[in-house]
Formats: sequence, structure tokens, C-alpha cells
Amino acid sequence: MELNEGAILQLQKFSVNDGEGIRTVIFLHGCPLRCKWCSNPEAWDLSPLAGYGERANVDDVAGKIERDVVFFRHSGGGVTFSGGEPTAQEEFLRALTRRFYSRGISMWIETCGYFNFESVKDIFEKMDHVFYDIKHVDGSLHKEFTGVDNALILENSARLHKLGIPITVRLPAVKHVNFTEENLKATAGFMRENLPGSAIEFLPYHNLGKEKYIALGLTKYLHEFTAPDKHEISAARSLFHSRGISTVEYK
Repeated sequence: MELNEGAILQLQKFSVNDGEGIRTVIFLHGCPLRCKWCSNPEAWDLSPLAGYGERANVDDVAGKIERDVVFFRHSGGGVTFSGGEPTAQEEFLRALTRRFYSRGISMWIETCGYFNFESVKDIFEKMDHVFYDIKHVDGSLHKEFTGVDNALILENSARLHKLGIPITVRLPAVKHVNFTEENLKATAGFMRENLPGSAIEFLPYHNLGKEKYIALGLTKYLHEFTAPDKHEISAARSLFHSRGISTVEYK
């Protein structure tokens, strides 16, 4: 893969769910995790699958986004990188980041945190905000449900915080998996100790990706879970508030 070329899953324009203001979300292919509740299995591979996404270069992507700069600046918006896992295409992400940074476009990123910190530090230093997934604090359960241990993820979150970049923790709220009193308390404790000043957002589980698993012939990876109800979400917010941690909703 050349520096200025990569695999794009989707460009979602005029999004208001992935950061401040009006934003364009760039969904990149590739992810090192295999979360059992994942709703974007088409993004696992680095190449577009079954018609999902396309290969593109920096000029292609930037040309579609830079025409909306006026909307970004008037709303306090910009670009949000998502996936998959954006750092899975490190060089392509770096090239896009340099381009938008040179144009003065605000950049946010959503990451699962599973990367070599020193390798991508320069990329994160250009970000205005990071959505950081902490899926489970327990390492063995994290590996059971995502395929990887969480030691690197937790370490990287603390290292990012020390760079002074604002962080919003995102917790995929899956009942009986990570949306338990034990894990919520552990997550709050980790945040108070390692990510002071950071907020958390709960993303309730949904099964909107079910048809994708069927279309891609990945039904053996399809699992059904349960989302917490609004009362359980409210109780979780109260738990974090009682520990001095803010909760947010980008919707």
C-alpha cells in the first residue's frame, strides 16, 4: 500500500453523532479486534469486501471533504476518523492527517487503542479529541469477547492522556458482558486514576449489523446480546457522576 492510498469503507457527511458540530466521518477498513457484538464486520479486512467501500487516495478523499469546510468552521465541526480501526492503515491515516492539518480542519478520531503508541504518536498529536473504546477492564474477559488482551489498550489510553489530548471514553453497553456493576465500577476507577478529567459515553448494543454477517457468509461469528434499558443507563450515569466523572451523549 502506497503512502497516499488506502481502503475507505464510507464517508458519512453531515454527521452530528461523532464529535462537536457538523462532521464528516471517514470509516477506514481494517481492525485488529473481533468484538463479538461488532456491527461492522465488513471493516475487519484491509480490502473492500463484497462491495463494501472502495480504494481511494488522499486527493480523492480530501476533494470530497474540503468543499464542506465552510460548514465545519461555522458549526465547530470537522473530520472524525473511524472504522474498523483507523490506525490499522497507519500510513494512509498519517497522510490524510497531514493534509487536513495543513488545511486547518479539526480532526477527531475513534480508536480501540490497540496500536504501537510510538509509531502513531505523531498522528494523535494532531487530533483535537479522541474517542477511546474501553470495552472491558478485565483482561481475560476482554480477550474472550474481543480476541485480544486489554493491557496494551489500557496502557495506551494513559499515555494519550499524558499528551494532553481531550479524551472521551466510549463503552459499548452490552448487558451481562461489560454493562455490569462490577465492570462499571472498575472502569470508573481506572478513569479516575489514569484519565482524570475525561468523560464517558455509553453506546447501547444493537444488532443492526446482522444482515451484513449473512451477506458476507460470516454467520459463525454472529452473536446475539442484550442492550441495557434506559433505567439501567441512567443508573450507570449516576454511578459515574458519584465518582466525579462526566457522562456525555453525541446524538
